[in-house]
Amino acid sequence: MTPLDLPRSAPNLEQVYLVERDSGLLCRILGLYAARGVDVLHVDYAYAAQHVMKLQVRVAGTLAETEEVVRVLVDKASTFIGVLAASDQPAVVKRAA
Repeated sequence: MTPLDLPRSAPNLEQVYLVERDSGLLCRILGLYAARGVDVLHVDYAYAAQHVMKLQVRVAGTLAETEEVVRVLVDKASTFIGVLAASDQPAVVKRAA
């Protein structure tokens, strides 16, 4: 599913991770989403501090089943060595004027 397949107001969830600067760790986290078949709409990462990165992952849907899968993924990823913090929340959808 691509972002073009979804209506602009489609509900989605966002997860935010603070992780040590390690590309292997980013791949492991994103691999969790792929293994569960979760539709990832957007991924963004940036430096939050020296040797620390902020990873944001936005996924499609707010169905109770999807929310539960995402909660489990966040809990699992938070146990990885190098993950400093992890949280999930409804994503803010910006509407075009």
